[in-house]
Amino acid sequence: MKQYVSNEEKRSPEYVGFFNGGQKLYFWVTVYSGILFLLTGIIMWFPEVFGRVLVAVSYVLHDIAALAMLAGFILHVYLSTVFEPGTFRSMTRGTVTREWAWTHHPAWYKEATGRDPRHDYETASRETASRGPAERGPAPPGA
Repeated sequence: MKQYVSNEEKRSPEYVGFFNGGQKLYFWVTVYSGILFLLTGIIMWFPEVFGRVLVAVSYVLHDIAALAMLAGFILHVYLSTVFEPGTFRSMTRGTVTREWAWTHHPAWYKEATGRDPRHDYETASRETASRGPAERGPAPPGA
């Protein structure tokens, strides 16, 4: 777990399917925040019906729901563009490379291709390691 969270482990766990844990968490934060946002908004629209205390509490909960949605959105955009190279391509083109799929969503890769993602990853790693520096291409800047 520590290696995955600190991004030392480049591959996602074998059980990660089409949606990873972060994507599922973002979905549920958005759903629950949206429901809370709606309910507190209704209470704030009709203060004479619900009373002062409930309206005051609703303002606080409304703001918390908005902040949760905003923080989730910012984190979602950052993680889906900057943090994981290759994800922006999937959003703009609708496709991902096999390498990206077996690295980030191995269960989905196995379901879509019928191939073992770990075996394909290890095969590609061995092939890359066996090639010389000239065959791999230029080194990235700062390497």
